[in-house]
Amino acid sequence: MIVMFKKILTSHVGSFPLEHSSENVIKAFKDMVNIGVDMPPFPQMRSFIEMYLKPLEEVGLIRVHKQKYFAREEVLAEAKVPEIEVEEAVIISQIAKKMKIQKLRAPITGPFTLASRIYLTEGGLSATAMAKKELVLSFFKNYVKSAVKKMVGLGYDFIVIDDPMLANVIGKRIILYGYKVDDIIGLYDEIFDEAKDKLTGIHVCGRLSPKLVEILCEIEKLKVLNHEFKDTKENMNVFTKELLEKHDKILSPGIVSSRNLRVESFKETYDLLKNILNIFGNRVGIVTADCGFKALKTPGTTCEKAYNVALRKLRTIVEVVRRVNKELEQQ
Repeated sequence: MIVMFKKILTSHVGSFPLEHSSENVIKAFKDMVNIGVDMPPFPQMRSFIEMYLKPLEEVGLIRVHKQKYFAREEVLAEAKVPEIEVEEAVIISQIAKKMKIQKLRAPITGPFTLASRIYLTEGGLSATAMAKKELVLSFFKNYVKSAVKKMVGLGYDFIVIDDPMLANVIGKRIILYGYKVDDIIGLYDEIFDEAKDKLTGIHVCGRLSPKLVEILCEIEKLKVLNHEFKDTKENMNVFTKELLEKHDKILSPGIVSSRNLRVESFKETYDLLKNILNIFGNRVGIVTADCGFKALKTPGTTCEKAYNVALRKLRTIVEVVRRVNKELEQQ
């Protein structure tokens, strides 16, 4: 059984609209701490896919051609999983220890999303490693497992798999590329087996199908479900409190837009969270924005302006959650 949180916590999915540098990674982390985010992640300024594919490129398992990743199926099938190190995770692990920050989120890109960017031949998604079930259930599973083990070793205690491509694989009625329900459940349970005694989560953005939600709830070692509830309000209709209770899952709703530069008002955000709480009650445990904030860097928008918007959105989330927690204490 999950130990229910004493209060609603705040977190962030991961990315920020700043140029990648160690200085900016540290700056964004300290800004999150100062705002009051309860479980800050190591900030991602690089592509959340690139940072996990780079180690594969460095050991020659994949190559880049015209800004696309390519690999040979037989090479990946026989490859030993390489040692992985994400520099941002190492930096923030060290900074957090100095600052005595005890709750850290590790955003780890999931197996379906990583595989979807590696082409075995020219073509669309069916030409990627994601369409090869055996590769995802072996090489990519083991690669993500090694990343989870690394993050646990660095002191991260909220392990979140970011796997948006899962929504493309699992539709309303069918699952693509020959995957079975048990394949997917077993895959994530094995990955999360490396995070024993840690809080585990998954982040899938965009619109969710009821079938996807049902499968996620069946993953025994997955505890927190983090999804869009601001820009994709339809997601509120695919969850029920009864379903979350049955499988002992915690909901982590996004309550501000991660791609709209407009900063939501306190009332707008408060009303949305209260509505979510009215529906799902104490199954709501961690609140975020819909996704990472990289998409705020739109054409004509400076990094500085987009980053300022991101911080204002996070501040709104923190202030709303503080108000709601105070109200819950008084009940």
